[in-house]
Amino acid sequence: MGNGDSQASAPCVVETGYQAWLWIDSRVASFPTDARRSLGHRAVEAALDAVEAVTEASYTRAGALRTRRLYDAQRALTRLRLLLRGARDRRHLSLDQHEHAMRLLDDFGRQLGGLLKAGT
Repeated sequence: MGNGDSQASAPCVVETGYQAWLWIDSRVASFPTDARRSLGHRAVEAALDAVEAVTEASYTRAGALRTRRLYDAQRALTRLRLLLRGARDRRHLSLDQHEHAMRLLDDFGRQLGGLLKAGT
C-alpha cells in the first residue's frame, strides 16, 4: 500500500471518528449535571481531540508531523476509552451503550492503526 492509498483512507477514518464523536456527544447530554460537567466534558473533549488530530494528519504529507498527529489521535482514543469505562462503571452509560461505543472506537482505532502501519 503506497502513500496515495493511505492518503485516500484518511477521509474514511475522519468520518468514522466524527460519527463516534456525534454518538458520544449525544449520550453525554443525558448524563447527570455533575457527571456531564466533569466526566462527560472530558469524554467529548477526548473524542474531539482524536477527530481533530486525525483530520490534521489527513491534510499533512507523510512524515514526522503526520505520524505525530496520528499518535496524538491514538492517545486521545485511549483516554476516551478509559473515560467511557468510568461512565459505564458509574452507570451513566448502560452496558449496551458502552459496548456500542467500544465497537465505534474499535473501528476508529483499527483504521487509525492501519494508517500508522502503512508508514504514513
